[in-house]
Amino acid sequence: MTKAERIDKPFMDLVRGYFRHYCEKSTIHCVRYLYDSQLHNVERSWNEFHLSERILIDLSILTPYRLIWCILLIVSVIICWFFYLLLSERYVAQKLQTVVEDPQYPVFIVQFPAVGICTDNRINWSKLEAAKAKFLPVNASGELVEAFTKLVMRMETLRFGNYLQTLVQLEDDNLEVMDFVNITDLALFLTLRCEDLLVTGTCKWRHSTFNCCEYFVLEKTEYGYCLVFNSELSPRSKEIKNLQGSGFYPRHNSKAGQGSGLNFDLVLHERFRREHSLTTDNVYIMIKKPNQMTNVVYSMTPNTETYVTVRPEITWTDESTRSMPPERRNCLFPDEQIGFGTSDAVTRFSKNFLLTNCLNQCHESYLVRLCNCSLPIFFLNNTRVNECNAVSLRCIARHNDIFSYDKRLEEDAYFSATKPGMTCYCLVSCNLLEYYTATTTLPLTARRLPNITQQKVFKVDVHYQVEMTLLYRTSLEFSSLDLIANLGGIFGLCLGASMVSAVELLYYLTVGFALHLYDHAYFGILWQRMKLKWKRSVQYFYNGVGHLGEHHQEETTPKMRHPFHNKTQVW
Repeated sequence: MTKAERIDKPFMDLVRGYFRHYCEKSTIHCVRYLYDSQLHNVERSWNEFHLSERILIDLSILTPYRLIWCILLIVSVIICWFFYLLLSERYVAQKLQTVVEDPQYPVFIVQFPAVGICTDNRINWSKLEAAKAKFLPVNASGELVEAFTKLVMRMETLRFGNYLQTLVQLEDDNLEVMDFVNITDLALFLTLRCEDLLVTGTCKWRHSTFNCCEYFVLEKTEYGYCLVFNSELSPRSKEIKNLQGSGFYPRHNSKAGQGSGLNFDLVLHERFRREHSLTTDNVYIMIKKPNQMTNVVYSMTPNTETYVTVRPEITWTDESTRSMPPERRNCLFPDEQIGFGTSDAVTRFSKNFLLTNCLNQCHESYLVRLCNCSLPIFFLNNTRVNECNAVSLRCIARHNDIFSYDKRLEEDAYFSATKPGMTCYCLVSCNLLEYYTATTTLPLTARRLPNITQQKVFKVDVHYQVEMTLLYRTSLEFSSLDLIANLGGIFGLCLGASMVSAVELLYYLTVGFALHLYDHAYFGILWQRMKLKWKRSVQYFYNGVGHLGEHHQEETTPKMRHPFHNKTQVW
């Protein structure tokens, strides 16, 4: 074909020829039959009936043979679109699924929980005189000594969220004269220590006896200072970890059943508790993660043997869920954790530690907000706010109903009477380790009771329930990879198409079509037509007369025409 013939060829003819070329080369099923050069005899006779070549090109698509394939192609495309909508809806829903990754996950891989011991009575009353000598000035007045004694009495039940002293009682006390006393130092001095509680020679770990006071160390909890085993928070615990190695501490245990874990005996003496005290002889046991500051406690009554059964469960969340907002997956990755703005712990501790102790930080933020101070007995040392003093105990008692209740955001819709509390935006870790705990308490036989009636004995056995546990995995029910795989399967089933077919179609619609027009010199024609339309549009706005190719006589300066001045030429 000469250049002149290519230029004179109409645009639609170019499109039809290009479309026929694509149908012959396409890898998508059915498409090549729309312009099949090798037709059945019936189809050829149908086409020969038409006289004009242009009519032949236009009506050949309507032959029964091609009509059947055209209908099949349209039906296949509709089916693909229908399944695409279903898959897209399923993908946008972003539902989670939790499956058992390993039904026989050994418990020795999991860290044994930290075991905390907290007495109901927070004060060793036998050390009152030593506390007076340490914290009061020499030759203190009788009024000052009485106020100090009252302060120590009010600290007997000092626990965050469970403070038994009423505001009326504290209003009558002269707490203002005790502002010079550091509450944290006083509580640490008067707390019951390992030598006061644990019976020497009764501590056993995996049937091996160990020094109780070497591994039970004082640590902060929201119940005050408690003795904790297998923790990694206190300076002493960190020393143990450095000595034994991070792979062996916190400790691990491979066995289950009574006597296979931690065993120890406690003794409470009557001299530790003040007469007519509001406290009881009960002892609380706390099961928590080794890097967790506080958790719920379980009460143990005197002269009993308590078996604490622990069942660990691990749930890890796939990284593919990061595309979901944390509120929908109900967990946080460590790098997503944010602080509450009232503590400098964010700059001093790891993100994993902050995520584990999110509730503790939230509780401190409420104490700072309501009482404008923080109390290091319960929380981490905070240099941003002042430390609570003796007068602050009134504020703690005033808001004890708020501090004692963790409130969910949506729970008011399910209760007729709303209750004030602390609303904390704290989600669990996406790599979650939980210790499910059950306690069994049995009274001691008369033979095992202490000979001294002023002593209260507690025998404790903490052990695993099973040697194998379940490992769960949470992931997206329908991920991006699943969407691509399903779409590929649907398009392959209905159209026989693949990713190469899609790239091929895109090529033929863009680069291939442009090259086809260039080979037929159509861009020059298009440029001439655009120039012609531009000149005509310019001529419309001015009062020119005649056609673009004619010579005009000199005229006065043309005046720009407004569309509404001559209604016959309105746009």
